[in-house]
Amino acid sequence: MSSTVQTRTAIAMLAAGVALATAGFIVPPTGEIADSVLLFTAQCFVYAGSALGINVYIDQRLAQLQKQ
Repeated sequence: MSSTVQTRTAIAMLAAGVALATAGFIVPPTGEIADSVLLFTAQCFVYAGSALGINVYIDQRLAQLQKQ
């Protein structure tokens, strides 16, 4: 997966997680978030973190190889 695709999907998942969590507070019953919303939000954040983490790791390894 290319770096651009990883970054874009990570940002999209972050936006989806924040949007759904915010919507969970707004829809009735107001102020209560369902378990499924929390699960989806957590999965969005985990995916975004892993996609960005893999990107950083690969960039660091490529920089090391270029130095050698």
